[in-house]
Amino acid sequence: MLRLAFQSLRGRKGPFAAAFAALSVAAALVMACGTLMQAGMGATAPVERYAAAPLVVAADQKATVNAGTENQDSVALYERARLDPALVARVAAVPGVRAAIADTSTTAELHGAHGLVAGPGGHETAVHPWATAALTPYALEAGHAPSADRDIIVDAGLARRGSLHVGDRVRLVSNGPVRAMIVAGIARTRVPVERQGVLFVTAPVAAQLAGTRRVDAIGVLPGAGTDVDALGARVRHALAGRARVMTGATRGDVEHIEVIEARSAVVAIGGTFGGLALLIAMFVVSSTIGLAIAQREREIALLRAVAATPRQVRKLVGRETLLVAVAASLAGVVPGAALAGVLGHALSDHGIAPEGMTVGLGLIPVLVAVAGTVFTAQAAVLAAGRRAARVRPTQALAQSASEPRLLGVVRLLGGVIAAAGAAVLLTLSGTSTDADTTSGLAAGASLTMVIAVALLGPVLVRVVALAARSAVGRGGRVGGFLALSNMQTSSRRFASATTPLVLTVAVTCTLVFLNTTREHASKDQGAKRITANLVVTSDSVGIPRSAVEEIKRIPGVTTAVATAQTTLGPSLGSKYRETAAVMVDPKDASRVLDLDVRHGSLASLHDGTIAISTTQAKIAHASVGDRVALRLGDGTRARARIVAEYDRALGFGDVVVPTSMAAAHRTSPLLDAVLLRAAPGASAGAAARLRSLAARYPGLRVGDRQDLAVRVDRNREADDWLSRILSAILFTFTAIAVVNTLLMIGLHRTREVGLLRLVGATGDQIRAMARWEGAIIVTLGVGLGALIALVTLMPTAAVLSGSSVPYAPPGLLALVLGSAAAVGFFGSVLASRLAMRARPVDAIGMPD
Repeated sequence: MLRLAFQSLRGRKGPFAAAFAALSVAAALVMACGTLMQAGMGATAPVERYAAAPLVVAADQKATVNAGTENQDSVALYERARLDPALVARVAAVPGVRAAIADTSTTAELHGAHGLVAGPGGHETAVHPWATAALTPYALEAGHAPSADRDIIVDAGLARRGSLHVGDRVRLVSNGPVRAMIVAGIARTRVPVERQGVLFVTAPVAAQLAGTRRVDAIGVLPGAGTDVDALGARVRHALAGRARVMTGATRGDVEHIEVIEARSAVVAIGGTFGGLALLIAMFVVSSTIGLAIAQREREIALLRAVAATPRQVRKLVGRETLLVAVAASLAGVVPGAALAGVLGHALSDHGIAPEGMTVGLGLIPVLVAVAGTVFTAQAAVLAAGRRAARVRPTQALAQSASEPRLLGVVRLLGGVIAAAGAAVLLTLSGTSTDADTTSGLAAGASLTMVIAVALLGPVLVRVVALAARSAVGRGGRVGGFLALSNMQTSSRRFASATTPLVLTVAVTCTLVFLNTTREHASKDQGAKRITANLVVTSDSVGIPRSAVEEIKRIPGVTTAVATAQTTLGPSLGSKYRETAAVMVDPKDASRVLDLDVRHGSLASLHDGTIAISTTQAKIAHASVGDRVALRLGDGTRARARIVAEYDRALGFGDVVVPTSMAAAHRTSPLLDAVLLRAAPGASAGAAARLRSLAARYPGLRVGDRQDLAVRVDRNREADDWLSRILSAILFTFTAIAVVNTLLMIGLHRTREVGLLRLVGATGDQIRAMARWEGAIIVTLGVGLGALIALVTLMPTAAVLSGSSVPYAPPGLLALVLGSAAAVGFFGSVLASRLAMRARPVDAIGMPD
């Protein structure tokens, strides 16, 4: 049977080439997503500042959920979890420990005589206590250790870029007013430190800048001849579970905790996009292989006529598809790995993936891509092979001459079930108030409706042909008449040509305009949410708390509320993910924020209370007045009473927490913005006085709510880019499926076109027929796809913006629909040219 399968492949290269193309592209997408997931899971930051410390003690950056149950799991925390400083002495007392050094890190900027001194490769600069120099190790190449509050040690890279020397006066911008410092020394290390500019100050100054008594990590230096593994075990025993002991490459995560969030983002992108790509690939491959087998019914009928059993036919078709699937999946491995490499570097460049993430060819993604592709192909061939093999030889020969007039019972039932399933999903999405849930249901409804169109397509095609035939006939256009006649007699073929175009438009429009609708709603809510007439932001490291206190004392300023983005750990009903939150000064928050409060009052916000979005309230099954347990961003447990439920959470956060509750549990002590109200007629004077603060707080910017909106839009650019690039990849894949299907149909029509030409049809009439067919296919495919996208987006738009009309920028809509139409029309014209290549006399003798 395998030999016969090889011979069959050699004799029918066209249909199998089309199946090969669809399978190889599907394998490449699965390979790319699997490779990205593997790269994300294995990504770590290089060990630089802790290179000389083989053991690093750090707090656990994971929160345990469902503790003590079968579903116990760990969820990453995105704010730095810090340590009790008392642990330093405990670690130092462990036998074999030469030194236990506490480290703190605070973002800073260094300004020399020539202006800002940039960190290596544009990375940030941070201040550490001088004692931590031994953890790298740094050694002085000039000057002396810091002994006074004004002394600062600069690493050699910063000194070189800023032309700094011992004794130079510099300015340090960090958590507080700008500090005038003196370069006491320049330090150099043999270990490359490429992801941070390093500054050292005295321990009291470092603690003051950090704004907390707790420490980021404890570097452990072992004594001479001490076995590091044994020492690590003793340190773990001494800590008794109060902290983790990091060794090897995991020490890099302690230096750069942002890698944890970026790693989770890459895994989520690879998994989500890979799952969606696999679903679409299954649909595309099923359609392609089903069409290829349907075009072989004459051959299969002949096999049945010469005594081949249905089982033998199914086995032959299965072996053929298996051979094609294995070859195609292997062919897709290298392009998929290359695509993953390009995407990985692009994600790193946009700050989404860990910097320098290594994307390499791995065995597991290869196995997943090959196995997934083969499984998809075998599943696709199952239904089509059974249909072709179970008919009697005479019936199969009759069916190969003309299409059946009606749909089969199974196909009709499947189409009805798919349509009903789409209706159920749409109903559920219409009753949901959670934007994420509604979006997921919308995506499912979109694919389900495409499946319904694919199954019921022949009926739709015949209805369209009947509706248009009379108008075309009165016009006397031969091309149009032939095209519509073909649609009636070959509705299955036209449905097969239309379905990939429907999929292309429906999926692309759903993804693209779901994002634009969300962004438009976020901007609209943001414009209404901020009621302050002045906004202070920073182009530097952030806004220190001391600046807020000075702002409050400026004449004319009646209200000043500091805000900062933060996260909550898994809590409030979100067991397996973090929750975006905003830290605010609770007093007078209601005077500068209009969150569209539905229950309670933002004016009631004070220490020990929180406000929560209506969506998060439903997830947590909580309401105003309830006391709830929550985890702060670093995993610290807390309890708070809900005093308000609000609607305007898009682009803001689902929880509002008071500064006193969250400030000590954020990675950075610096703030994002200060929202101000000035006394009537005092705005101009207050703004001028605020700008004068730039001398003490370099980087402060005074603007209005529109300036803040521009800054927020800039921060969303990476998410917008990701949405566009993923949509473009899926569009390319489905566009290939469109052209692939049309070319298969064109090759199969060689005999039909040859017969038309022999009975008197001219080349112009054939080409006109092809243009009419292409126009009808494009109009039907683009129209149905756009309609599906519109229907599925309406519930999501209603949840996001209150209006059931999704936001589709006209230019972007024209680009998506125009590109899909161009692909469909190009494929139709190319298919007709292929069908006309052979001479009419030769064409009628060709096999199907």
